[in-house]
Amino acid sequence: GRPNGITKADYRSAEAITRTAVNHTATTAREQVYAENSDIIKGVRWIATLDARTTLICASRDGSVYAPNEGPRPPAHYNCRSTTVPITKSFRELGLDMDEVPQSVRASMDGEVPAKTTYADWLRRQDEDTQRDVLGSRYEDYKAGRFKLRQFDPDDRAMTLGELRALQL
Repeated sequence: GRPNGITKADYRSAEAITRTAVNHTATTAREQVYAENSDIIKGVRWIATLDARTTLICASRDGSVYAPNEGPRPPAHYNCRSTTVPITKSFRELGLDMDEVPQSVRASMDGEVPAKTTYADWLRRQDEDTQRDVLGSRYEDYKAGRFKLRQFDPDDRAMTLGELRALQL
C-alpha cells in the first residue's frame, strides 16, 4: 500500500520517475554488454511495447536497427518502457556452417506475435477504436495514407538525462 499523505498522482509520478531511472540504468548495462561482445554483435534493435499506451516516438522507432554505439537508446521520454536487443551475426558470418535458429515471438497486448512484428505491423491489425486511441488527431491522415509512424520521429535521437529530468518538473 501507499504511505499516508501520498496522493495517487504523487504515487504515479514516483512510479514513472523510478521506471525512467531503471530503464536508463538497464540501457547503460546493456550497452556495456554490447560493447564487450562487439565481435559477435552487428546491430541493436529498438523494441517498443506493443500496446495502446506506447508513445508515437517509441512506436516510430520500433524495429529500427542501429549500429552498435550509434543511434538513439531508451529511455526516449519520461516513463519510457522501450528496450533494445542485440542483433548477433549469423552463424555463417561467424564461420559456422549451420542454419539459423527459427524465429521467436514477442508479447503484445493481444498475446504472442512473431518477433519481427513491428509496432506499425501491430497497429495495422488493430480495430479502429484502438487505432484512434493510439493516433488521436493523426488517425484520419493515417487511414488516408498521409501519416506514417516513422514521420513522427524525424530527429531519431535519444533524449539527454537533462531533458528527461526537465520533464519531471
